[in-house]
Amino acid sequence: MRAAGLIYEWQYRARLWAVGRLCRLRGGAKATGPPSSPSRVLVVMTGLIGDTVMSTPLIVEARRLWPAAHITLLGRRHNCELLAACPLIDARYEAPAIPFSLRKRRELARLDAWLRAQNFDVALIALGDQFAAALARARIRVRVGVSGHALEPCLTHTYSIGSPREWGPHERLNALRSLGYEVGDAAPRLWVADEARGGARARLAELGLAPGTPYAVAHPFGSTPRQWWPVERVEALAADLRREHRLKTILVGGPETRGALEAARVNVDDSRGAFDETRGALDEESAAPAGESLLDATGALDIPQLLAAIEQAEVVVTTDSGPFHIAGALGRPLVGLFRARRPEHAGRYARSRVLLGRDERCAKECEWDRCRAEPCRQMDALSAGEAAGAVREILGAKN
Repeated sequence: MRAAGLIYEWQYRARLWAVGRLCRLRGGAKATGPPSSPSRVLVVMTGLIGDTVMSTPLIVEARRLWPAAHITLLGRRHNCELLAACPLIDARYEAPAIPFSLRKRRELARLDAWLRAQNFDVALIALGDQFAAALARARIRVRVGVSGHALEPCLTHTYSIGSPREWGPHERLNALRSLGYEVGDAAPRLWVADEARGGARARLAELGLAPGTPYAVAHPFGSTPRQWWPVERVEALAADLRREHRLKTILVGGPETRGALEAARVNVDDSRGAFDETRGALDEESAAPAGESLLDATGALDIPQLLAAIEQAEVVVTTDSGPFHIAGALGRPLVGLFRARRPEHAGRYARSRVLLGRDERCAKECEWDRCRAEPCRQMDALSAGEAAGAVREILGAKN
């Protein structure tokens, strides 16, 4: 399986290089100045949820610079859902496939036809460098994307994001600066629709959250199971939040995390020593039944409803993942559970406390963006008690 993945990655990169090389041999894209008042603007955002949140200042500033323009977002389903309530976007188009996919030729042909029909004046690639060739085929006059990519010859203007490890919202604004505009740094923003608020309330009520109950949101998951915080520790954290802050804890996660809590309970019960260590020794008087302190909502909320649930939370405890950036952009009190190997976004949001899990072996054996051990030893080093202490600090600062 690993060999097949390496072969696919190699051919994918080879095709990107070949298309970029062909474009360069044909003379490359001709840089032209942007229209003073473009009528139709395309913003490409097809990245992860957290990266999309950090790219929202680009939309805010594009609307400020071009108040009369029709701005369209090109994204995958999760990108479009995340920004469904953004009033600065006039239209959203869900990309049927990512360019250079081997199995989606019909869908990609449909994407090409749609791009040609829209007559965009300007296209800004925030996330989705592989779309550059499609924008060139559509003959969009001004095409802006990240420098250094294999498809850079397909672009008319390029911008730098610095190190891929450390870029944030300020670097994506370089897309507009590359066109000669003066743009100041701005913080990420998100918008929540009333419909999503109502849907989140109804869904959580169905799951057992009484109306008016104050709650915390916990998200121990990551882009791969290797990078999850041990899910069973959420129960000990929830008991602490119930006892100290009278908060119920809502466990959230995507459809792929449904059942993770129950599976973790089974694993802990199979190893009694791990059970005592990870759940903590709670006094019988202070311990609350799991149903009173914790509500499992994994896979139950769509993305707009997740935004609404986070918006109303008293505090959010999450790994370095999409919900971390969602909570930060919505200004919620926030506790981040990070690997010490990946601390780059630890200071991104003002109302946050970030814990860095450490393990000396990781510094020697693991890559910056890839863990060798499963679960990650650095995430495993963070206890429920440390997370509860950080919540105590952030809620004390809030009060």
